[in-house]
Amino acid sequence: MTVYCKGQPGELPEILDFINMVFSMHRAPHNFRTLLPKLYGADRQTEWCHYLAKEDGKISAVVCVLPITLEHGGHTITCATVGSVSVHPYSRGKGYMKQLMAMAAEDMERQGITLSILDGRRHRYQYYGYEPGGHYLEYRFNEDNFRHCAARYPDTPLTLRPVAAGDTEQIGELSRMYSELPVHTVRSVQDFFDICTSWGSDLYAVELEKTVSPADSPVLQKTPETTSTSDPQKSAQPTAPAAGYICGTKDHVYELVLSDETLLFPTLKAWSALHGCESFTLAVPSYDRERIRGVSGFYERFSVREEDNYRFFNYSDAIRFFLSIKSETEPLTDGRLVLKIGGRPTLAIAVSSGVITIEPCCDTPDLCLSDVEAVDLLFSPASFYGRDPSSPLFSVNWFPLPLSVSHLDKC
Repeated sequence: MTVYCKGQPGELPEILDFINMVFSMHRAPHNFRTLLPKLYGADRQTEWCHYLAKEDGKISAVVCVLPITLEHGGHTITCATVGSVSVHPYSRGKGYMKQLMAMAAEDMERQGITLSILDGRRHRYQYYGYEPGGHYLEYRFNEDNFRHCAARYPDTPLTLRPVAAGDTEQIGELSRMYSELPVHTVRSVQDFFDICTSWGSDLYAVELEKTVSPADSPVLQKTPETTSTSDPQKSAQPTAPAAGYICGTKDHVYELVLSDETLLFPTLKAWSALHGCESFTLAVPSYDRERIRGVSGFYERFSVREEDNYRFFNYSDAIRFFLSIKSETEPLTDGRLVLKIGGRPTLAIAVSSGVITIEPCCDTPDLCLSDVEAVDLLFSPASFYGRDPSSPLFSVNWFPLPLSVSHLDKC
């Protein structure tokens, strides 16, 4: 007998064992407790966000749906990140995932979720209404960039100091700095460290050095005392107030928050030296024009990267939210578009002298789109390059909208 249900208190160890087993059989060995501490850490009670299929009482399939909230200018939208999608190898082909995804979608719509994010193969998840969307700029750096460009940028001595779970005061300060970004995910102070150390990331505070002797290095030396994280209560004590933080893996910087953008070059230079890597990448949302200008003189290469698969439950709120973000980086073209998306009410989107309005209407649509087409045309950079010049979308500069969610917030 197969039962479909939500996870219950006390079931997280069993859920964790199941997804570790499935992912380890399918790919390289996985340990989700360390990979996603925000969900599967030792003190977590996140059974509630898991959908389960059970055969005779044993878990045979899992889907995790973790809500997050995006904030910009005092306005918020609630999103849902979907992950831990797994089916027991012996239970595939029985329709378990189809049923769980349907349950999850019904709950998301009922709970007022604006959009859902899911990583994975495009056409596998297109069956569930998902389509690739969102984008960010990915900049690649190598040690040559920092050596040849050093004379152009201030030589500000700084230290990248590892932050441990027990550094509660500093974590609180870094969390505050993150919350002051114009666009950010709402994160509690209690969850901030686990989010920043998800997906194999390490969290470092950026600290300015008051005095530096010639023998000193602006980069933290890797010693057992400063790099060990086996005891979360033990860490190197900060010597100066943090000027920001940087977190990521050796090869990828996922987040970099600075109190002063003139610290961008020395911080990335320090990251390169700290990890001794041939190259690494930095993710930058397309709306962060100050950061884009800041890296323009010293990156090696850049690319526009499409994000993940998205499904929208409320196009009106999503378009208003991301169009508002775009309006702060470039003047929006005045215009009006009437869109019919799937079986939803027709929407009239208008911009007049910078004022954005979106409301239902009874007008004849300028475009009728399926959900998949809407994600592609409104939120994906891919559609921009192949857009038909005669399309109504071509008459305005609104699209693609700057949809972007930090990798660290996803599951």
